[in-house]
Amino acid sequence: MIIKDLNQFSLNSEENKEAIANLSKNLFPSRKEEIWKYTPFKKFKKINFHNQENFKIKGLDTLNLPNLDGIVIVFENGRYNSKLSRIVETDEIDISFSSDIFPSNNFQTIKKNNYFTSLNSSFLTNSVLVNVNSNTKISKNLNFINIVSSDNCLSNTKFSIVLNDNSNINLRQYFLGNSSISNGFINHENNIYLNSSSSLSIDKFQDLNNNFNFCNEFITQKNDSKFIMNTFSCSGIIVRNDIISDVNGENCHTELNGVFSPTKNEHIDNHTTINHLVPNCKSFENYKGVLKENGVGVFNGKVIVHQDAQKIEAFQKNNNILIDQDSIIYSKPELEIYADDVKCSHGSTTGQFDDEALFYLRSRGLSIKKSLQLMTLGFINEVIQKTSNLEYVDFVLKRLLKE
Repeated sequence: MIIKDLNQFSLNSEENKEAIANLSKNLFPSRKEEIWKYTPFKKFKKINFHNQENFKIKGLDTLNLPNLDGIVIVFENGRYNSKLSRIVETDEIDISFSSDIFPSNNFQTIKKNNYFTSLNSSFLTNSVLVNVNSNTKISKNLNFINIVSSDNCLSNTKFSIVLNDNSNINLRQYFLGNSSISNGFINHENNIYLNSSSSLSIDKFQDLNNNFNFCNEFITQKNDSKFIMNTFSCSGIIVRNDIISDVNGENCHTELNGVFSPTKNEHIDNHTTINHLVPNCKSFENYKGVLKENGVGVFNGKVIVHQDAQKIEAFQKNNNILIDQDSIIYSKPELEIYADDVKCSHGSTTGQFDDEALFYLRSRGLSIKKSLQLMTLGFINEVIQKTSNLEYVDFVLKRLLKE
């Protein structure tokens, strides 16, 4: 990749010096590396990325999003757009903006060795820190919208959230690329810290069209906390989600769900790692791929049960449907178990819809398109229903089914 005119990027030399040094040490990912084996970087590396300070979105209504109740934080081309945002002062949540504000954590070594997290920290455009106070339950959603609206725009953004003891909130994240532009790149990082007895549910929606989106996500859980992330990836030239979760407290619940639907010339990749570091925890993963034309999907999920992390229950599955003959899926669920008193399983299936079922629907007067949509809905329904709001479900389905 080529970054055009580095002086355009807002840098703090003191804060970014170490990150820039790390970036210079890290080679751009190669397909010879196992975790990047299937990622088509050829086109990506030829793009002249630049920074874009202008805002082009006139109003949120132009994005056709579901009802945005509660707080709304909008980043456009990597910068905070105050005119589109809606932040209400409250004693329950503290929100602050800075260049890099999340405290050091257990993931620093991983970040230093990752090209895209180093790129994010080196040329960070904007970030936000949300602190949810103790003994707080927020009934309305916290909405974070991250959109690229300019050709070849490089947007490095960071979202960090800390849930203090016994707090509860729902977060919706939208990563969007205008259909009228191309080759924009949102390079994003999520940092999530759940203190004891806290609960966070994230609905993450990605619809990038002819643009790129890489998300690196780092989650830390303490005792009795609950974390759920539902990821719905609809489109993008390359969409990559890397999730690393350290379950570092007992009696935790961790759940990762996802639906991805790449179509013509699109590549959608989900890499997940759940580290069970202490006993008596449960984790669940359920990802479903619906692949059309020559779309490519990747699922690489890893659960690591560390030594002495007894009585862990971990379940992982990835099921995929290939709508067309040219569709490709690479699926690799993994388990690493270093304890002996656990219940763990993983599995993966790939296939096509049953011809007889399709014929039955066609014989009832439905078109091929409508028949495939109904069968797809039945296939992904158990994941879609993980989010309870009907308006949001309808919104996601229309985008996933390309209605």
